[in-house]
Amino acid sequence: MLNRKASADLEISIHDGELAALEGPWSALGDPAHPGAPFRSFAWISTWWNSASTSGDAVVLVARDGAEVVGLLPLYPEQTPFGGRRLRLMGDGIVGSDYLGVIARPERAAACARAFATHLRALDCDELQLDDLDDHDPLLDAFDGAASEPRYKCPYIRIGDSFEEYLGALPDGIGAQFHRRRKWLEKRPGFRIETLATPDEIERGMDILFDLHHQRWGLEGGSEAIDGPKTEAFHRQAARKLAEVGWSRVWVMHVEGAPRAVLYGWRHGDRLAFYQAGHEPAWRPRSVGTVLLGLVIKTCFDEQIAEFDFLRGEEPYKLRWATGFRQTTRLRVRGAGLRPWLNQEGRALYWRMRHGAKRAVPGAALEWLRVQRNKWKSA
Repeated sequence: MLNRKASADLEISIHDGELAALEGPWSALGDPAHPGAPFRSFAWISTWWNSASTSGDAVVLVARDGAEVVGLLPLYPEQTPFGGRRLRLMGDGIVGSDYLGVIARPERAAACARAFATHLRALDCDELQLDDLDDHDPLLDAFDGAASEPRYKCPYIRIGDSFEEYLGALPDGIGAQFHRRRKWLEKRPGFRIETLATPDEIERGMDILFDLHHQRWGLEGGSEAIDGPKTEAFHRQAARKLAEVGWSRVWVMHVEGAPRAVLYGWRHGDRLAFYQAGHEPAWRPRSVGTVLLGLVIKTCFDEQIAEFDFLRGEEPYKLRWATGFRQTTRLRVRGAGLRPWLNQEGRALYWRMRHGAKRAVPGAALEWLRVQRNKWKSA
């Protein structure tokens, strides 16, 4: 455990041991009202660390005011192509975490970010790469002048007073289509919507989710979001842990004796976040996924939940329903010296070559580029 006084009132240390030792203060710092609350939670990050991470070391920055833990920044190291070290945010990569950043109560977040930035600039590190930051995270101001770039748009719906007024304002006759398709499904035998929330119910719901999700994406070569047993195991564990704090939800549409569509997300603070879905391909012409989505959105109006968050992605169906969007950001801070410069320039050269290869590079060179991609895939 390394300690450094970072400001007049905050002391920064590095926790490089078991994450379980931080569970108490981590959970106490969680802000359910933050859009990224599930992704910043101990349940999500610790599960990612134990099941999805390929790194052997944790680098969790801990901010203390006296004996009290007031902020955390969970990072992990990876090796750069020239033998240096890059620090990244825990929870990034395949699991699709949005709105990552400083874990602190709102009134202390800016001070913690400044202290973390001061500490990180002094570390022996070639590069700091923070992906999928909330675009209002105070780290972006704390590293003023550092390179940043947009990552993903995250559409959302601001919930008003009337679901019918909201439907009527949507483009392309979406509201009328939704009602027509809903009425047809409701007349089928056994139509019902099941809402699952307890840990045991969530486990059953995840079985349904993976079954229908793989059926849906199997027709298109497989899913990029749930790409194998390791990622699936992560989601099963994280969903159960988030159910234990009351956040996980799985909605299942049953028609004619079987589940036909499923939606998985979280209810936290005054927000409902939609994470993943699936449907039976044979029922796609009946718009089972669209109808289930619309009915879940309707519950936000019925229960006066302030927002329905689609999270990352500009898929056309999300944009048709959404009323606004947020942006996530990638922040890069390059260390001093030749090796960090070589890493940066090598990455830029790779992407220029890759872009050109799409148009003109022969097969042998493309194979060489694929090998280089494996070296730069984390860039």
